[in-house]
Parts: sequence; C-alpha cells; structure tokens
Amino acid sequence: MLLRTRLRTPGLDRAAVAYARMGESGGLWIALALAGAVLDSRRRGRWLAAAATVPLTLVLNYLVKRVVGRERPRVDGLDPVGRVPVSRSFPSAHAATSFAGAVRIAALVPGARAPLFAAAALMALTRPYLGVHYPGDIVAGAAFGLMVGAVAEIAS
Repeated sequence: MLLRTRLRTPGLDRAAVAYARMGESGGLWIALALAGAVLDSRRRGRWLAAAATVPLTLVLNYLVKRVVGRERPRVDGLDPVGRVPVSRSFPSAHAATSFAGAVRIAALVPGARAPLFAAAALMALTRPYLGVHYPGDIVAGAAFGLMVGAVAEIAS
C-alpha cells in the first residue's frame, strides 16, 4: 500500500507506466537478447535461445495464472494507474519474464549481472506501484522467472 500512496508523484507515475510498457510480453528482454545476437555473431545461437526463453516464460506463466485464477487488486478510492491487464494477477508476468530474461542475458554478459537484475526488480516493482498486482504476485513471478531462466540456461 505504501507504494500506491506515499511514494506517488505524477512524474513517477509516468515513468512507471513507460517502463512497464517496455516490459509488456517481455519486450525489453527480447530486444536486449536480439541486440546481443546482432552484436555477438559468435554466440548468436545462445542469444537467440535467451530471447526465446522470454516468450516461453510468458506462456508458462499464463498457464499458472489460469490454474490459480487470482483477481487483480482493487482498493476503494485508489484506481490503478495506466492500462490494467485483463489477465489474472498471480504470478506477475512482468516479473517472470524480466527475471527469466535477466538470468539468460547475465549468463552471456556476467559483468552486467547487477544492472540486469536491478532492471528486473524495478520492472517487478512497477506492478504493485501501478496497482495491478499484489506484492506476492511479483515475488512469485520473480521466483518463477528465476526458475525458468535457470532451467533454460542449464538446458542450453
């Protein structure tokens, strides 16, 4: 609730909406991995596999959402900011795809590990800030993304 009340400013609202938009369907992470594939032809296959992990995570996340069926949060007198997804709430797909992407890209660029995971955490935090997820949704999404990313990395 603190994220949705005391920390709110119009500028931060706009920034959170813009950043969350970049994370729609894992777009930011797919774009980063595809850029890596263009710039690093020697490891292009690994970069493309990293990019493919993101939509895989999205599909698996959707299946979990269907099973769990948790509704999105509603707080009387406090409307969500930006677009409210029509899908269920648990787990957060923004968090899942961000952490899966961060795992795969960090394996290719270990020196970027800290900023990648900071970017993933920030993406996850936009969701309760904007009022479209419970905090537990992003924790579960992050854990799910870490797991899918790690399994995909081991399998590649």
